[in-house]
Amino acid sequence: MSSTLKRTSGIAAILLVVSLVLTACGGSGGSTSTGNTGTQSGQQGKVKITVALPAAEGDVKVRQAQAEAFMKENPNISVELMPIPEEGYDEKVLTMIAGGNAPDIFGSGDVVIPTIVKKNYGMDLKPFVERDGYDLSDFYPQLVEALTYEGRLVGVADNWDTQVMYYNKNLFDANGLSYPTKDWTWDDFLNAARKITSGSGQDKIFGAIYDTWFAPVYDQIWSYGGEIYSEDGSKCLLDSPEAIAAIDSIQALFAEGIAPSPQALQGMGQESLQLFLSGRVGMLIGNGRWAAYDLLQVDKLDWAVAPIPKGPAGRGNFFHVSIFAIASQAKNPDAAWEFLKFMVSPEGMRIAVDNMQGIPSRQSVANHADFINHPLIQKHDSLQPFVDSLPSIRNAPYLLNFFKYQDQIDVALESVWSGEKKAADVLPAVVAEINAELAKNE
Repeated sequence: MSSTLKRTSGIAAILLVVSLVLTACGGSGGSTSTGNTGTQSGQQGKVKITVALPAAEGDVKVRQAQAEAFMKENPNISVELMPIPEEGYDEKVLTMIAGGNAPDIFGSGDVVIPTIVKKNYGMDLKPFVERDGYDLSDFYPQLVEALTYEGRLVGVADNWDTQVMYYNKNLFDANGLSYPTKDWTWDDFLNAARKITSGSGQDKIFGAIYDTWFAPVYDQIWSYGGEIYSEDGSKCLLDSPEAIAAIDSIQALFAEGIAPSPQALQGMGQESLQLFLSGRVGMLIGNGRWAAYDLLQVDKLDWAVAPIPKGPAGRGNFFHVSIFAIASQAKNPDAAWEFLKFMVSPEGMRIAVDNMQGIPSRQSVANHADFINHPLIQKHDSLQPFVDSLPSIRNAPYLLNFFKYQDQIDVALESVWSGEKKAADVLPAVVAEINAELAKNE
Protein backbone atom coordinates (compact mmCIF):
# COMPACT_ATOMS: atom_id res chain seq x y z
CA MET A 1 0.00 0.00 0.00
CA SER A 2 1.42 3.39 -0.96
CA SER A 3 1.61 6.12 1.62
CA THR A 4 -1.05 7.89 -0.41
CA LEU A 5 -3.49 5.01 -0.10
CA LYS A 6 -2.48 4.39 3.49
CA ARG A 7 -3.71 7.90 4.22
CA THR A 8 -7.11 7.35 2.63
CA SER A 9 -8.04 4.31 4.74
CA GLY A 10 -10.58 4.72 7.52
CA ILE A 11 -12.23 7.86 6.17
CA ALA A 12 -14.97 9.14 8.45
CA ALA A 13 -17.09 12.24 8.04
CA ILE A 14 -16.81 15.05 10.57
CA LEU A 15 -18.75 18.25 10.78
CA LEU A 16 -16.15 20.87 10.07
CA VAL A 17 -17.86 24.13 9.13
CA VAL A 18 -15.42 26.52 7.55
CA SER A 19 -16.88 29.96 6.91
CA LEU A 20 -13.77 31.40 5.32
CA VAL A 21 -13.88 34.63 3.43
CA LEU A 22 -12.23 32.78 0.58
CA THR A 23 -11.45 35.66 -1.67
CA ALA A 24 -9.30 37.13 1.08
CA CYS A 25 -7.28 33.93 1.44
CA GLY A 26 -6.17 33.06 -2.00
CA GLY A 27 -4.86 35.92 -4.08
CA SER A 28 -4.21 35.13 -7.71
CA GLY A 29 -3.52 31.48 -6.86
CA GLY A 30 -7.24 30.76 -6.64
CA SER A 31 -8.08 31.81 -10.19
CA THR A 32 -10.58 29.72 -12.11
CA SER A 33 -10.47 31.70 -15.33
CA THR A 34 -10.83 29.22 -18.15
CA GLY A 35 -8.92 31.01 -20.87
CA ASN A 36 -7.95 28.52 -23.58
CA THR A 37 -9.89 25.35 -22.82
CA GLY A 38 -10.11 23.90 -26.29
CA THR A 39 -8.81 20.45 -27.08
CA GLN A 40 -5.33 19.86 -28.42
CA SER A 41 -6.82 19.72 -31.92
CA GLY A 42 -8.16 23.25 -31.47
CA GLN A 43 -11.85 22.39 -31.08
CA GLN A 44 -13.91 25.00 -29.28
CA GLY A 45 -17.06 24.74 -27.16
CA LYS A 46 -17.77 22.47 -24.22
CA VAL A 47 -15.01 20.02 -23.41
CA LYS A 48 -14.88 17.03 -21.09
CA ILE A 49 -12.07 16.14 -18.72
CA THR A 50 -11.75 12.84 -16.87
CA VAL A 51 -10.23 12.51 -13.40
CA ALA A 52 -8.85 9.14 -12.23
CA LEU A 53 -8.59 8.71 -8.47
CA PRO A 54 -8.60 5.95 -5.84
CA ALA A 55 -12.13 4.78 -5.08
CA ALA A 56 -12.07 5.81 -1.41
CA GLU A 57 -15.57 6.90 -0.50
CA GLY A 58 -14.65 10.12 1.28
CA ASP A 59 -12.27 11.30 -1.40
CA VAL A 60 -14.66 10.54 -4.25
CA LYS A 61 -17.37 12.49 -2.41
CA VAL A 62 -15.07 15.49 -2.02
CA ARG A 63 -13.90 15.50 -5.63
CA GLN A 64 -17.47 15.15 -6.90
CA ALA A 65 -18.53 18.17 -4.84
CA GLN A 66 -15.56 20.12 -6.20
CA ALA A 67 -16.41 19.10 -9.75
CA GLU A 68 -20.02 20.24 -9.39
CA ALA A 69 -18.99 23.61 -7.96
CA PHE A 70 -16.39 24.06 -10.69
CA MET A 71 -18.82 23.24 -13.48
CA LYS A 72 -21.26 25.87 -12.20
CA GLU A 73 -18.55 28.49 -12.62
CA ASN A 74 -17.20 26.94 -15.84
CA PRO A 75 -20.19 25.68 -17.86
CA ASN A 76 -17.97 25.07 -20.89
CA ILE A 77 -16.05 22.29 -19.05
CA SER A 78 -17.53 18.95 -18.01
CA VAL A 79 -15.70 17.02 -15.25
CA GLU A 80 -16.16 13.25 -15.06
CA LEU A 81 -14.68 11.23 -12.17
CA MET A 82 -13.14 7.83 -12.83
CA PRO A 83 -12.84 5.99 -9.45
CA ILE A 84 -10.43 3.04 -9.59
CA PRO A 85 -10.16 0.36 -6.85
CA GLU A 86 -7.47 1.22 -4.32
CA GLU A 87 -5.73 -2.16 -4.54
CA GLY A 88 -3.15 -1.80 -7.28
CA TYR A 89 -4.38 1.70 -8.12
CA ASP A 90 -1.05 3.18 -9.23
CA GLU A 91 -0.26 0.27 -11.53
CA LYS A 92 -3.71 0.45 -13.11
CA VAL A 93 -3.74 4.16 -13.81
CA LEU A 94 -0.16 4.26 -15.11
CA THR A 95 -0.93 1.30 -17.38
CA MET A 96 -3.87 3.26 -18.76
CA ILE A 97 -1.60 6.19 -19.56
CA ALA A 98 1.10 4.00 -21.09
CA GLY A 99 -1.52 2.21 -23.19
CA GLY A 100 -2.88 5.40 -24.72
CA ASN A 101 -6.09 5.43 -22.65
CA ALA A 102 -5.10 8.26 -20.35
CA PRO A 103 -7.43 10.28 -18.14
CA ASP A 104 -6.85 14.03 -18.26
CA ILE A 105 -6.05 14.18 -14.52
CA PHE A 106 -4.91 11.38 -12.24
CA GLY A 107 -4.31 11.15 -8.52
CA SER A 108 -1.08 9.65 -7.24
CA GLY A 109 1.40 9.97 -4.40
CA ASP A 110 4.88 10.69 -3.14
CA VAL A 111 6.67 7.41 -3.90
CA VAL A 112 5.34 7.39 -7.48
CA ILE A 113 6.68 10.85 -8.42
CA PRO A 114 9.99 9.60 -9.91
CA THR A 115 8.13 7.08 -12.07
CA ILE A 116 5.71 9.75 -13.31
CA VAL A 117 8.61 11.95 -14.37
CA LYS A 118 11.07 9.39 -15.71
CA LYS A 119 8.40 7.51 -17.67
CA ASN A 120 6.80 10.77 -18.82
CA TYR A 121 3.38 9.82 -17.49
CA GLY A 122 2.61 13.37 -16.36
CA MET A 123 3.01 16.87 -17.75
CA ASP A 124 5.30 19.49 -16.24
CA LEU A 125 2.95 22.09 -14.71
CA LYS A 126 5.58 24.85 -14.63
CA PRO A 127 4.68 26.14 -18.13
CA PHE A 128 1.06 26.54 -16.97
CA VAL A 129 2.20 28.37 -13.84
CA GLU A 130 4.42 30.69 -15.85
CA ARG A 131 1.81 31.29 -18.55
CA ASP A 132 -0.87 32.29 -16.03
CA GLY A 133 1.39 34.02 -13.52
CA TYR A 134 -0.05 31.55 -11.02
CA ASP A 135 0.98 32.45 -7.47
CA LEU A 136 2.42 29.53 -5.48
CA SER A 137 3.54 31.65 -2.52
CA ASP A 138 0.53 30.77 -0.34
CA PHE A 139 1.38 27.07 -0.43
CA TYR A 140 3.71 25.60 2.17
CA PRO A 141 7.13 25.82 0.49
CA GLN A 142 8.02 22.31 1.64
CA LEU A 143 5.05 21.02 -0.33
CA VAL A 144 6.02 22.85 -3.52
CA GLU A 145 9.53 21.43 -3.13
CA ALA A 146 8.19 17.90 -2.66
CA LEU A 147 6.03 18.26 -5.77
CA THR A 148 9.04 19.29 -7.85
CA TYR A 149 11.28 16.57 -9.27
CA GLU A 150 14.13 17.02 -11.74
CA GLY A 151 12.99 20.60 -12.24
CA ARG A 152 9.41 19.65 -13.09
CA LEU A 153 6.31 20.53 -11.11
CA VAL A 154 4.68 17.10 -11.17
CA GLY A 155 1.31 17.98 -9.68
CA VAL A 156 -0.62 20.00 -7.13
CA ALA A 157 -2.04 19.03 -3.74
CA ASP A 158 -4.69 20.47 -1.45
CA ASN A 159 -3.19 18.98 1.72
CA TRP A 160 -0.08 17.47 3.24
CA ASP A 161 0.57 15.08 6.11
CA THR A 162 3.37 13.54 8.10
CA GLN A 163 3.97 10.97 10.82
CA VAL A 164 3.07 11.94 14.38
CA MET A 165 2.46 10.20 17.70
CA TYR A 166 -1.03 9.75 19.13
CA TYR A 167 -1.24 9.32 22.89
CA ASN A 168 -3.88 8.30 25.41
CA LYS A 169 -4.21 11.12 27.96
CA ASN A 170 -6.17 8.86 30.31
CA LEU A 171 -3.25 6.45 30.66
CA PHE A 172 -0.76 9.27 31.05
CA ASP A 173 -2.87 10.79 33.83
CA ALA A 174 -3.37 7.44 35.54
CA ASN A 175 0.41 6.92 35.68
CA GLY A 176 1.29 10.46 36.75
CA LEU A 177 3.12 11.18 33.50
CA SER A 178 3.52 14.54 31.80
CA TYR A 179 2.20 14.70 28.27
CA PRO A 180 4.68 14.34 25.38
CA THR A 181 6.17 17.49 23.88
CA LYS A 182 8.05 18.34 20.70
CA ASP A 183 11.28 18.00 22.71
CA TRP A 184 10.69 14.36 23.64
CA THR A 185 13.50 11.90 22.93
CA TRP A 186 13.41 8.16 22.34
CA ASP A 187 14.46 7.69 25.98
CA ASP A 188 11.46 9.75 27.12
CA PHE A 189 9.25 7.55 24.97
CA LEU A 190 10.72 4.35 26.44
CA ASN A 191 10.40 5.56 30.03
CA ALA A 192 6.73 6.44 29.54
CA ALA A 193 5.99 3.20 27.68
CA ARG A 194 7.49 1.11 30.48
CA LYS A 195 5.50 2.90 33.18
CA ILE A 196 2.23 2.52 31.28
CA THR A 197 2.69 -1.18 30.46
CA SER A 198 0.86 -3.44 32.92
CA GLY A 199 -1.11 -6.65 33.21
CA SER A 200 -1.14 -9.65 30.91
CA GLY A 201 -3.27 -11.60 28.50
CA GLN A 202 -6.38 -10.06 26.96
CA ASP A 203 -6.41 -7.25 29.53
CA LYS A 204 -2.79 -6.18 29.12
CA ILE A 205 -2.12 -2.47 28.83
CA PHE A 206 0.64 -1.72 26.33
CA GLY A 207 2.86 1.30 26.67
CA ALA A 208 3.01 1.72 22.93
CA ILE A 209 2.37 0.42 19.46
CA TYR A 210 4.97 0.95 16.75
CA ASP A 211 3.63 0.17 13.30
CA THR A 212 6.09 -1.51 10.95
CA TRP A 213 4.96 -0.34 7.52
CA PHE A 214 7.66 1.58 5.71
CA ALA A 215 6.99 5.21 6.73
CA PRO A 216 7.42 4.85 10.54
CA VAL A 217 10.34 2.48 10.03
CA TYR A 218 12.02 5.05 7.78
CA ASP A 219 11.40 7.71 10.43
CA GLN A 220 13.26 5.66 13.01
CA ILE A 221 16.16 5.01 10.64
CA TRP A 222 16.49 8.72 9.88
CA SER A 223 16.32 9.55 13.59
CA TYR A 224 19.30 7.24 14.16
CA GLY A 225 21.31 8.95 11.42
CA GLY A 226 20.77 6.27 8.77
CA GLU A 227 19.45 6.37 5.23
CA ILE A 228 17.34 3.95 3.26
CA TYR A 229 18.75 4.77 -0.18
CA SER A 230 21.50 6.99 -1.51
CA GLU A 231 20.42 10.43 -2.68
CA ASP A 232 20.48 9.39 -6.33
CA GLY A 233 18.59 6.16 -5.62
CA SER A 234 21.38 3.96 -6.92
CA LYS A 235 22.18 2.17 -3.64
CA CYS A 236 20.19 0.71 -0.77
CA LEU A 237 21.83 1.62 2.54
CA LEU A 238 19.79 -0.41 5.00
CA ASP A 239 22.80 -2.46 6.09
CA SER A 240 24.53 0.55 7.70
CA PRO A 241 25.18 0.42 11.47
CA GLU A 242 22.74 3.31 11.98
CA ALA A 243 19.92 1.62 10.07
CA ILE A 244 20.50 -1.68 11.86
CA ALA A 245 20.47 0.07 15.26
CA ALA A 246 17.18 1.77 14.38
CA ILE A 247 15.55 -1.53 13.39
CA ASP A 248 16.89 -3.10 16.58
CA SER A 249 15.32 -0.31 18.65
CA ILE A 250 11.88 -1.13 17.25
CA GLN A 251 12.34 -4.88 17.66
CA ALA A 252 13.37 -4.29 21.29
CA LEU A 253 9.91 -2.86 22.02
CA PHE A 254 8.37 -6.17 20.99
CA ALA A 255 10.98 -8.27 22.80
CA GLU A 256 10.45 -6.36 26.04
CA GLY A 257 6.69 -6.64 25.77
CA ILE A 258 5.95 -2.93 25.99
CA ALA A 259 4.56 -3.03 22.44
CA PRO A 260 2.87 -5.89 20.56
CA SER A 261 4.67 -7.21 17.50
CA PRO A 262 2.81 -7.39 14.18
CA GLN A 263 2.50 -11.13 14.70
CA ALA A 264 1.09 -10.62 18.22
CA LEU A 265 -1.47 -8.16 16.91
CA GLN A 266 -2.51 -10.65 14.27
CA GLY A 267 -2.83 -13.32 16.93
CA MET A 268 -5.12 -11.05 18.93
CA GLY A 269 -7.21 -10.40 15.84
CA GLN A 270 -6.41 -6.72 16.20
CA GLU A 271 -5.07 -3.91 14.07
CA SER A 272 -2.91 -1.30 15.78
CA LEU A 273 -5.44 1.52 15.52
CA GLN A 274 -8.23 -0.72 16.81
CA LEU A 275 -6.19 -1.63 19.88
CA PHE A 276 -5.42 2.03 20.54
CA LEU A 277 -9.12 2.83 20.18
CA SER A 278 -9.87 0.26 22.89
CA GLY A 279 -7.97 2.39 25.42
CA ARG A 280 -5.31 -0.27 26.10
CA VAL A 281 -2.37 1.56 24.51
CA GLY A 282 -0.45 4.59 25.76
CA MET A 283 1.16 5.78 22.53
CA LEU A 284 0.70 4.99 18.85
CA ILE A 285 3.40 5.62 16.23
CA GLY A 286 2.72 4.89 12.57
CA ASN A 287 -0.03 7.25 11.52
CA GLY A 288 -0.57 10.70 10.11
CA ARG A 289 -3.54 12.98 10.54
CA TRP A 290 -5.84 10.47 8.84
CA ALA A 291 -6.06 8.48 12.08
CA ALA A 292 -7.75 11.39 13.86
CA TYR A 293 -10.96 10.75 11.97
CA ASP A 294 -11.22 7.19 13.30
CA LEU A 295 -10.35 8.32 16.81
CA LEU A 296 -13.19 10.84 16.77
CA GLN A 297 -15.64 7.94 16.78
CA VAL A 298 -14.73 6.96 20.36
CA ASP A 299 -16.14 9.34 22.98
CA LYS A 300 -14.49 7.75 26.03
CA LEU A 301 -10.93 7.95 24.69
CA ASP A 302 -9.21 11.21 25.62
CA TRP A 303 -6.41 11.47 23.09
CA ALA A 304 -4.07 14.06 21.65
CA VAL A 305 -1.23 14.39 19.14
CA ALA A 306 2.48 15.05 19.60
CA PRO A 307 5.48 14.97 17.26
CA ILE A 308 7.26 11.62 17.11
CA PRO A 309 10.20 11.42 19.53
CA LYS A 310 13.72 12.36 18.52
CA GLY A 311 16.35 9.68 18.09
CA PRO A 312 20.13 9.96 18.59
CA ALA A 313 20.40 12.02 15.38
CA GLY A 314 17.23 14.07 15.86
CA ARG A 315 13.79 13.62 14.34
CA GLY A 316 12.82 12.30 10.91
CA ASN A 317 9.33 12.59 9.46
CA PHE A 318 8.13 10.95 6.27
CA PHE A 319 6.37 13.67 4.26
CA HIS A 320 3.10 12.33 2.86
CA VAL A 321 2.03 14.03 -0.36
CA SER A 322 -1.04 13.09 -2.38
CA ILE A 323 -0.96 14.75 -5.77
CA PHE A 324 -3.16 15.37 -8.77
CA ALA A 325 -1.30 15.51 -12.06
CA ILE A 326 -2.17 16.11 -15.71
CA ALA A 327 -1.49 13.05 -17.82
CA SER A 328 1.07 13.48 -20.59
CA GLN A 329 -1.55 12.26 -23.08
CA ALA A 330 -4.41 14.35 -21.70
CA LYS A 331 -6.92 15.28 -24.38
CA ASN A 332 -7.75 18.60 -22.76
CA PRO A 333 -4.75 19.76 -20.72
CA ASP A 334 -5.80 23.41 -20.53
CA ALA A 335 -9.22 22.55 -19.13
CA ALA A 336 -7.56 20.06 -16.77
CA TRP A 337 -5.27 22.79 -15.48
CA GLU A 338 -8.27 25.02 -14.75
CA PHE A 339 -9.88 22.28 -12.66
CA LEU A 340 -6.60 21.60 -10.84
CA LYS A 341 -6.39 25.27 -9.91
CA PHE A 342 -9.92 25.14 -8.57
CA MET A 343 -9.20 22.01 -6.50
CA VAL A 344 -6.36 23.79 -4.67
CA SER A 345 -8.02 27.21 -4.50
CA PRO A 346 -9.38 28.44 -1.14
CA GLU A 347 -12.88 27.84 -2.46
CA GLY A 348 -12.02 24.30 -3.49
CA MET A 349 -10.42 23.62 -0.11
CA ARG A 350 -13.53 24.82 1.70
CA ILE A 351 -15.42 22.07 -0.10
CA ALA A 352 -12.75 19.47 0.69
CA VAL A 353 -11.95 20.34 4.27
CA ASP A 354 -14.72 18.28 5.91
CA ASN A 355 -12.99 15.09 4.74
CA MET A 356 -9.47 16.42 4.33
CA GLN A 357 -7.11 13.91 5.89
CA GLY A 358 -4.11 16.23 6.12
CA ILE A 359 -3.24 19.87 6.72
CA PRO A 360 -4.51 22.33 4.08
CA SER A 361 -1.76 23.05 1.58
CA ARG A 362 -2.44 26.78 1.62
CA GLN A 363 -1.05 28.50 4.69
CA SER A 364 -3.85 31.08 4.60
CA VAL A 365 -6.44 28.30 4.96
CA ALA A 366 -4.48 26.31 7.56
CA ASN A 367 -3.95 29.45 9.66
CA HIS A 368 -7.48 30.79 9.38
CA ALA A 369 -9.40 31.02 12.65
CA ASP A 370 -12.24 28.87 11.35
CA PHE A 371 -9.79 26.01 10.84
CA ILE A 372 -7.51 26.34 13.86
CA ASN A 373 -10.40 26.92 16.30
CA HIS A 374 -12.23 23.75 15.35
CA PRO A 375 -12.65 21.27 18.26
CA LEU A 376 -10.62 18.63 16.42
CA ILE A 377 -7.62 20.92 16.69
CA GLN A 378 -8.32 22.67 19.97
CA LYS A 379 -9.26 19.52 21.93
CA HIS A 380 -6.82 17.06 20.37
CA ASP A 381 -3.96 19.33 19.24
CA SER A 382 -4.17 18.00 15.70
CA LEU A 383 -2.47 20.91 13.94
CA GLN A 384 0.60 22.28 15.76
CA PRO A 385 2.44 18.93 16.11
CA PHE A 386 2.32 18.61 12.32
CA VAL A 387 3.66 22.13 11.85
CA ASP A 388 6.36 21.44 14.48
CA SER A 389 7.37 18.41 12.40
CA LEU A 390 7.95 20.40 9.20
CA PRO A 391 11.63 21.17 9.94
CA SER A 392 12.40 17.45 10.04
CA ILE A 393 10.35 16.19 7.10
CA ARG A 394 11.97 13.86 4.60
CA ASN A 395 10.68 13.21 1.09
CA ALA A 396 9.97 9.75 -0.26
CA PRO A 397 12.97 7.97 -1.82
CA TYR A 398 13.50 8.99 -5.41
CA LEU A 399 13.68 5.72 -7.29
CA LEU A 400 11.69 3.77 -9.84
CA ASN A 401 9.75 0.66 -8.80
CA PHE A 402 9.65 1.67 -5.14
CA PHE A 403 7.26 -1.06 -4.07
CA LYS A 404 9.19 -3.81 -5.81
CA TYR A 405 12.11 -3.16 -3.47
CA GLN A 406 9.99 -2.33 -0.45
CA ASP A 407 8.22 -5.67 -0.71
CA GLN A 408 11.61 -7.41 -0.49
CA ILE A 409 12.49 -5.39 2.60
CA ASP A 410 9.15 -6.09 4.27
CA VAL A 411 9.47 -9.84 3.76
CA ALA A 412 12.99 -9.85 5.17
CA LEU A 413 11.95 -7.88 8.26
CA GLU A 414 9.10 -10.20 9.20
CA SER A 415 11.54 -12.54 10.98
CA VAL A 416 13.05 -9.55 12.80
CA TRP A 417 9.74 -8.27 14.11
CA SER A 418 8.87 -11.78 15.31
CA GLY A 419 12.17 -12.01 17.19
CA GLU A 420 13.43 -15.01 15.23
CA LYS A 421 16.37 -13.07 13.76
CA LYS A 422 18.26 -9.82 14.25
CA ALA A 423 18.42 -7.00 11.74
CA ALA A 424 22.13 -7.67 11.17
CA ASP A 425 21.26 -11.23 10.14
CA VAL A 426 18.85 -10.32 7.34
CA LEU A 427 19.51 -6.79 6.08
CA PRO A 428 22.91 -7.33 4.40
CA ALA A 429 21.47 -10.05 2.17
CA VAL A 430 18.39 -8.12 1.09
CA VAL A 431 20.49 -5.01 0.49
CA ALA A 432 22.81 -7.01 -1.77
CA GLU A 433 19.82 -8.27 -3.76
CA ILE A 434 18.32 -4.81 -4.14
CA ASN A 435 21.63 -3.22 -5.11
CA ALA A 436 22.18 -5.86 -7.77
CA GLU A 437 18.78 -5.01 -9.23
CA LEU A 438 19.37 -1.27 -8.98
CA ALA A 439 22.67 -1.67 -10.85
CA LYS A 440 20.79 -3.20 -13.79
CA ASN A 441 18.75 0.00 -14.09
CA GLU A 442 21.76 2.30 -14.39
